[in-house]
Amino acid sequence: MEYLNLLNIHSCYNFLNSTIKIEDYLNFLKLNNLSYGFYADKKTMYGAAEFYEKAKQLNIKPIIGLNIDLSFGTILIYAKNNNGYQQISHISSFINENDKLDLEKLENFFWNIISDDLIVISIFSIENVDKYIDKFNKILNANNFYIGINKQNYKYFSKNSNTVFANPINFLSESEFSVYKTLQAISEGKLISELENVDKNFYFSKDLVANYMNIENHQNNLLKIYSQIDFENIFVYKKHFLKYPNSKKMPSQNYLQVICEEFLEEYLESKKELNKNLYKERLKYELDIINKMGFEDYFLIVHDMICEAIRLEILYGPGRGSAAGSLVSFLLKITKLDPIQWGLLFERFLNIERVTLPDIDLDFQDDRREEILEYLFNKYGKNNFATITTFQTIGIKNALRDCGRVFDIPISDINHMSKQINEKNVKDLSLALRDSEILKKYKDKYPQIFDISEKIIGLPRQTGTHAAGVVFSDVELYKVVPTKIGINGISQTQFSMNYLEDIGLIKTDILGLRNLSIIQEIIKNIKMINKVNIKLEDIPLNDKNTFNLLKSGDTSGIFQLESVGMTDVLIKMKVDSIDDIALTSALYRPGPQDNIPLFIERKNHGIKDLSVDKNIEDILQSTFGIIVYQEQIMQMLQRVANMSLSKADIVRRAIGKKDKILMQDFKEEFINEAIKNGYSKNKANEIWVYIEKFALYGFNKSHAIAYSLISYWMAYLKANYKASFYCSLLNGSIRNETKTSQYLNEVKKAGFNVNPPTIKNPNSIYVFHNNMINIPMNIIKYIGPEFLKNIKLLFKTKKEVFENILLFIGNMKENGLTEQRYIALVYSGAFDCFGFSRKDLILRREQIFNLSETATLLNDPNISLDLQKRKDKPEEIVSFEKEYLGFFVSSHPLSLMRQKIINSNKLRTLNSLKDSGIICDVLINIENIVTKNDKNGNEMGFIDIVDETDSMIVTIFASVFENLKPKLNLGKNLIIKIKTQSFNNKINAVLLEVVKEL
Repeated sequence: MEYLNLLNIHSCYNFLNSTIKIEDYLNFLKLNNLSYGFYADKKTMYGAAEFYEKAKQLNIKPIIGLNIDLSFGTILIYAKNNNGYQQISHISSFINENDKLDLEKLENFFWNIISDDLIVISIFSIENVDKYIDKFNKILNANNFYIGINKQNYKYFSKNSNTVFANPINFLSESEFSVYKTLQAISEGKLISELENVDKNFYFSKDLVANYMNIENHQNNLLKIYSQIDFENIFVYKKHFLKYPNSKKMPSQNYLQVICEEFLEEYLESKKELNKNLYKERLKYELDIINKMGFEDYFLIVHDMICEAIRLEILYGPGRGSAAGSLVSFLLKITKLDPIQWGLLFERFLNIERVTLPDIDLDFQDDRREEILEYLFNKYGKNNFATITTFQTIGIKNALRDCGRVFDIPISDINHMSKQINEKNVKDLSLALRDSEILKKYKDKYPQIFDISEKIIGLPRQTGTHAAGVVFSDVELYKVVPTKIGINGISQTQFSMNYLEDIGLIKTDILGLRNLSIIQEIIKNIKMINKVNIKLEDIPLNDKNTFNLLKSGDTSGIFQLESVGMTDVLIKMKVDSIDDIALTSALYRPGPQDNIPLFIERKNHGIKDLSVDKNIEDILQSTFGIIVYQEQIMQMLQRVANMSLSKADIVRRAIGKKDKILMQDFKEEFINEAIKNGYSKNKANEIWVYIEKFALYGFNKSHAIAYSLISYWMAYLKANYKASFYCSLLNGSIRNETKTSQYLNEVKKAGFNVNPPTIKNPNSIYVFHNNMINIPMNIIKYIGPEFLKNIKLLFKTKKEVFENILLFIGNMKENGLTEQRYIALVYSGAFDCFGFSRKDLILRREQIFNLSETATLLNDPNISLDLQKRKDKPEEIVSFEKEYLGFFVSSHPLSLMRQKIINSNKLRTLNSLKDSGIICDVLINIENIVTKNDKNGNEMGFIDIVDETDSMIVTIFASVFENLKPKLNLGKNLIIKIKTQSFNNKINAVLLEVVKEL
């Protein structure tokens, strides 16, 4: 079958309206020896940059355009050059800057913007089009205007010479019609059987096109279009750095130098012990590089952003990535680490020999990140500042669910299929089928579902917003990248981040870091509770309490250091500095983890003779002869082979990327230069091999030190202000019952009391007072924000009614207090403040409600409940706490049970099982059971177990599962024998036997 070049192809970026992935379309062109291709999606240009780049890689000429609907038909607009690209980008941005499209405004905009930098193809949908044709002919050169022929209008334009075939194409092959129909059904929320009149818009062969128009006419006109396209200059690379509007109206280079020198003088004045000349030389060197690379405005913009954060008291991080290696960044307060004191390299950040855009990533407390974005939007405007679009694709689970729904498969089957997809196979349907016999049976039962699912997996479904990335531009953004309206009215690039640097836009990552929000909240709590103003910059970096806490493994809630494996390394390493924390995080990754035992042995035994060569011993001294950091590699290359640090960074990157050709060239250069520097060939080769071995896993020291400072801050606050620390952790874990339970157990272990919620303190957050942590009321099931708001209002206006349970109930009955909420308040402990038994308050609730009406009507505080004040037995109320709070407060059922078991001291608690290979008995409750077939087709199981201290996953192999299965039920309490093991740096276990059913 012979194919021609066709236009009006709709890519899969027309969400749920095309099956055509860009690479599939380009491969189709290549297969059919078609040397150019057309891109024009409806209203948007999401895939334009991707199409352009991938087409060039395949040596296919890309023609970039846009498809829009006007009152008289569909218009295809293709860019002849960069001016044309800017025009179609402007049109697309105009269409997508509002939620609702005003067609009259769009048509006016269209007629005013089109020019001879564009090829326009009008696919008219009406017969009387002469006035529109005349209008096009007045605006456009004859070679730039064509009439598009489709299956509906071809009879009206058969005599016109300026025609091209332009029927829409939503899938490449006619065989994909069922897939396309499925997408349509998903999009419209209908069953396949409910769809009507779905057009078969596939890529027509030459013979099919001939049914609608003269083939020679079509080909000649496409060649006219092709001949006018300036393929090399559709996208013009130019750095689009926004000019920073400084208050002194100085050239940016001068202004940056002035403020850096001012800040340096202040810093050196406060640190008189520092070598002034060293700092001044470093500043001069960095400014020289920044100015040569033209990045001064970028630094000023980021500095201004930081100044605003400081003004608004928004906490930001000490640094992220390689920017912490810059003294300029430090002086501008962009980072909080003196790079000279910490031995950080500027060349790891900016490299004059490898010109790339600077990459300053910033962390702000996540609950106030939006304020920074709003500031930038207001300062620079919607045309010069934008967030970045991402694309959410159809995953395996959604594909099966959507296809199942539109083909009217029973929901129970859909759910059962979906449950077979897990973390290991969530990105590979064939792997999921290999893993699950159940899924295979469903494929046999519903073959069409799986066939179509496989074809739609990976198609983009909708846009999202990049979690961090933003861009600035010195010109209106639409001239560089098409935009759309994003969250809070802020503009958003239509291209994803992968293509922005290629068109000259710097991506800056403005991240929200939850741990910074936690730190800020802890500091506020400390000020309120301890009457102490904590300033992070004043925290001593050698606090004994902090390092004792880390050495003991008390790391829960501490940034980066929470995992079992990381905690274990911290303990064994006997950390006593921020350097040690940084080293732990740098080593604790796949690859370098293999060096941890050697590192710990050398550190703890003070082994001195560590280096491959005495001349580089000082570079490796702090890491005991093991290369941990990328900066060490750069310093070794400089020391041994006299490379500049900039060149050394290029070599480091080549080794890290395993670029064999470059590595061989650099190896020869290294050895030759080392020989000139006095090394023997054997020694030079030995050092190169040593570098090569470790360079694959080298970590960025700038990032490691900066992030370890956050870890240290949190550890310091936990060690010295534990109650405030835990209140903040708990507030961040509301609705996370597992974490809440864990933290409350730790709070009790630390010697603090935990109070249940109480109506006399209707908080929405955890509060510490009188050595007690008080649980907020919004934790309670059925107590929503509106009802809690009513309680708070009553507390403000009639506080006295909170002294009498009857008056409280009577006043709240008209404000949302239902019987269900009453029961929730009782069982959660919110009425414990009145001294009555929870059990009694439940049993007598009808009488209490009746009496409350009388007490409220009379407004008599002396009317009281005729109930004996007594305490409940723990076993009577503990299960209800779990039901209404999600965790246990007063006690734990297993704690109560443990007290009654003879020789209970022989039972281990789950939180004590830190190593693999432990065989022991544990008292547990079964929270979840999952079964699957092993590779031999035999049934095996996994159970989630908990006790009052922790949780764990236990594997039950098929060899014992059949016998033990009757004893394993959800919610059951058991004593079991297990053997611990380590998987993915987490301790789990294998079930050996059920010792006792309880």
